[in-house]
Amino acid sequence: MMDYLRRRFDRLNPRTQRLLRTAVVNYFARFASALTVLITIPMARQTMSGERFGIWMMLGALLTFFSFADFGVGNGALNRVTAALRKGDKLELGRAMSAAYCCTAVSGALLIALWFVWAFAAKDPLAFAGKVPEVLRRETLVAFSAFVVLVAVNIPLQLVQKFQLAYQEGYRIGFAQLAYSLCTVISLPLALYFKTSLVVLLLCTLGMQVFVQLVNMATWFSARGLFDILRHAGLHAPTVLHLLRTGSAFFMLQLCAVLAYNSDAFFITQQLGQAVYGDFAAVQRIFLFVSGTLGAALLGLWPAFGEAIGRGEIAWVRRTYTRAMLMAIAVMGSICLFITFAMPLIARYWLHMDVPPATVLPLVLGTWAVIDMLEKITTSLLNGAGLLRPQLLAAMAMAAAALAGKWLLVSLVGPWGSVLATILAYTLIVVPVQIILLRRLLV
Repeated sequence: MMDYLRRRFDRLNPRTQRLLRTAVVNYFARFASALTVLITIPMARQTMSGERFGIWMMLGALLTFFSFADFGVGNGALNRVTAALRKGDKLELGRAMSAAYCCTAVSGALLIALWFVWAFAAKDPLAFAGKVPEVLRRETLVAFSAFVVLVAVNIPLQLVQKFQLAYQEGYRIGFAQLAYSLCTVISLPLALYFKTSLVVLLLCTLGMQVFVQLVNMATWFSARGLFDILRHAGLHAPTVLHLLRTGSAFFMLQLCAVLAYNSDAFFITQQLGQAVYGDFAAVQRIFLFVSGTLGAALLGLWPAFGEAIGRGEIAWVRRTYTRAMLMAIAVMGSICLFITFAMPLIARYWLHMDVPPATVLPLVLGTWAVIDMLEKITTSLLNGAGLLRPQLLAAMAMAAAALAGKWLLVSLVGPWGSVLATILAYTLIVVPVQIILLRRLLV
């Protein structure tokens, strides 16, 4: 059986081989990461108060919210490094990498400066976090400060993942994710058992991620000889300006996506409180577990699509895109449907909820999980093709509609209204634009 699979694998297109290798390793990595979350969330909910658990969940949600903190430079660098590798231009490769590190280091420093200015100057620096009990305010403020510092340090460190994707070695990202999950699954339960502070919990999660990224960057750059390439290339001002220009488009796309997809914490905590958001987030993480695991197969699509389009291999692009979409609908849809029907049992025996969530909550979360998977596949193709401007216009309109809908629907129907607003805004505004772009690109 193994010999048969190996022969079939060897007959595949080299690009497809790299995609499959990346997918397999990252499936295991994402599964391990998601399993870590699924193990620690019930522990955290049992050992922490409702308000403290809600704050902890909010910190986790903010990690996704700050994914745009590199101002789009990482995605711009991914496209530029991919192009340099396709041409075999080492000088351009080094310039792109050094410019990306320069821009992201400045971004991280700026983020830290802005936070501490806000923390010392604002009358209530935790106003964005909703109603934080007085007894938790100091601990929460220290935790948010530590969170900002770790995020800022991680901004340039995360570039190594973009470069590994450009080299179509995304499987290395999976190995790093496995290492991070192992460190977290050992340290976080111990921290929860000893009821440590929120800062220690952050060090056991985001702190471990920073450490693993540093090791990943150092070992991979050494193995590839990239430190020498960076040293010879130096800092090239025109490349920095080019990355800032292209990054600005990606930044706006990321910002719009974050505002539309990952702003639930703000609206729910502001209108319904930390405890309500904690229960919402616990259910939401189950669907994130599924989408995060299955999304591993998509990790290498962007550079693969970009390379294929650059070589004029539209037939491969069309075939790969169609298969990915059909697989996402079949697999993701089936799993989300199962979770929706099993939610009463999951809530009672695993999340330890006294009252299970209303059926409509897992229903809308599952619907969005399927849509989000399809969206990731489509944007990987459109980003690889460089079709940023029309995506940006649609994303801006969608973000505005989603934010308005969240504010209205959360107060009217409860926490699930926030997800419903995202679904409506995306399907009514973004989907028609994507259909037009795909027809022009693939026909």
